[in-house]
Amino acid sequence: MRTPLVEIKPPGIYSETGDRKYTPINLGKTGVCGFIGLTEKGPSNRPVPIASFQQFREIFGYLPYESYLDRSVEGFFKNGGRECYILRVAHFFERGRGEVAKKATARAQDRGGKSTIQFSATSEGIWGNNVKLYMRQQAPKVQTLLTLDIREGDTEATLKSTHGFKRGSIIKFSENGKASYRTIYNLSGKTVFFTEPIDAGFSSSAPTYIEPLEFEVTAVTPDRKEVFKDLSMAPGSNNYFERVINQNSRLINAFNLNSDSPLPDNYPVDFEGLLSGGADGLFNVSPDDFIGMSLSPEDRYGLAAFETIDGIDVIACPDLMWCMRNSRNFATKKDVEVVQHALIDHCEKLKNRVVLLDFPDPSDPVAALQWRLLFDSSYAAFYFPWIAVDSKNGGRIEIPPSGFAAGIMARCDETYGVHKAPANEIMEGVVDMSSEIKDEDIGYMNGEGINCIKSFPSRGIRIWGARTTSSDPQLRFVNVRRVISSIIRALETNMQWVVFEPNSPRLWKSVTRNITFFLNDLYKKGFFKGGTPEEAFFVKCDEETNPPEARDAGQLIVEIGVSPVRPAEFIVFRLQEQMEEAGLGTEV
Repeated sequence: MRTPLVEIKPPGIYSETGDRKYTPINLGKTGVCGFIGLTEKGPSNRPVPIASFQQFREIFGYLPYESYLDRSVEGFFKNGGRECYILRVAHFFERGRGEVAKKATARAQDRGGKSTIQFSATSEGIWGNNVKLYMRQQAPKVQTLLTLDIREGDTEATLKSTHGFKRGSIIKFSENGKASYRTIYNLSGKTVFFTEPIDAGFSSSAPTYIEPLEFEVTAVTPDRKEVFKDLSMAPGSNNYFERVINQNSRLINAFNLNSDSPLPDNYPVDFEGLLSGGADGLFNVSPDDFIGMSLSPEDRYGLAAFETIDGIDVIACPDLMWCMRNSRNFATKKDVEVVQHALIDHCEKLKNRVVLLDFPDPSDPVAALQWRLLFDSSYAAFYFPWIAVDSKNGGRIEIPPSGFAAGIMARCDETYGVHKAPANEIMEGVVDMSSEIKDEDIGYMNGEGINCIKSFPSRGIRIWGARTTSSDPQLRFVNVRRVISSIIRALETNMQWVVFEPNSPRLWKSVTRNITFFLNDLYKKGFFKGGTPEEAFFVKCDEETNPPEARDAGQLIVEIGVSPVRPAEFIVFRLQEQMEEAGLGTEV
């Protein structure tokens, strides 16, 4: 007989709480783009989530060189993008001669003439050379009196008031020109306790004044001002300058150089000046800076830094073309090819994202077709030609279209679903193209796996293709690849409950049921073709897929088959003209 799990009371309805070992599978976010490129400032080699173009500008600034990332991110949000990640790359290592990216710095001297604090810009770049620092000794905000005499060697003092004093505060005792400094490690009522015995006696009748020792730092740029007051040199203080500045400033970082000058001589003297030595290194960025490396789980740079971000399902790298034209370390187009192959390898390794690629030549169809032959992958898609947008100086600038195409993908995902081909959609913010393509050329290039951009007299400029670079007919379309990748990501995320469960028929049935419910929901939304769910997908998890040797190896194997919908690329009209037969006596 089953034991009741809740206490049975008078007749009625009772709730019973139980732990569910699994959660319903959901598709999760899609249309989240990972951008790789050059910026004026901001964290390097660390993906930063961005929810608007304004936020992008606040964190990463604006390069004066008209690089392509800035306009591509703007186009992404204009065309429907909701969220993206920015990975700033810079040139940090130079084997030969050339400029590398550096942070602007400045050092503050203490009262003994020794370096006591190192300031640096929060990120590399010449922008840091415009940060102006002001540092001054702060007038005491509070002052109190000693109420009981203290003798040399005492470790506590009773004050008239402890208002304004905190644990970690450095305080000054002064009596008729005599002074001593101690750090508070605890307070109890009106009594303060020091970290070290006091080195002189003080009289309450002298009188003896007690006040905190603090300083102030101000950082200013043309568009931002930050003020940090009540700072202390004591690491145990809540107002320790390293902690306060480094956790709150967008402009500067501060580091204690641990000057060996005694208190209070280790406090900085008043200072005013600019940070200096900042450098961008933009014109020396190399393919290795884009590709990067995973040195350890906590030490990744370049593209490898994206391996830890599960939410990305699209990647774009428009500034690769800027470097091809401007960087000394991009000697030939072969360097571009190496980076683009690395982007594809990254997507093929993770299997949950695709990369949108640009052509080195912005307008030559023949060059585009030749370049296209270098690649064969369902995880990549090319867009041609480049597009023209309004420049900040009033003219026009041609840029690669990958960022705008990523925005259109996000728009289609939000409006229809990831199964909708991201094509026949207007490109917002585009005023022209680098070249016009004839319809017959568009047809040929589409057949070769190049997604063309076409201008329509009354419908605007639109993406007119949704193909991958794959030679596999089953994975020819971008939306088919993305549907499969989205399903893989959803299963990886939502099936973690299976790990360490008993690998038995009961588990197989639970897994089959859970995945079937998920795929059936996608079928109802139009993700798959087929008149019935049985024609649209299948899920198999039983003794056949999980033989004893697989179970002994700790593996659970599930076979899943889906039939994604494919876009209608060609509409064929059959026109039949029927001649009316002439009847007898009819005049013709």
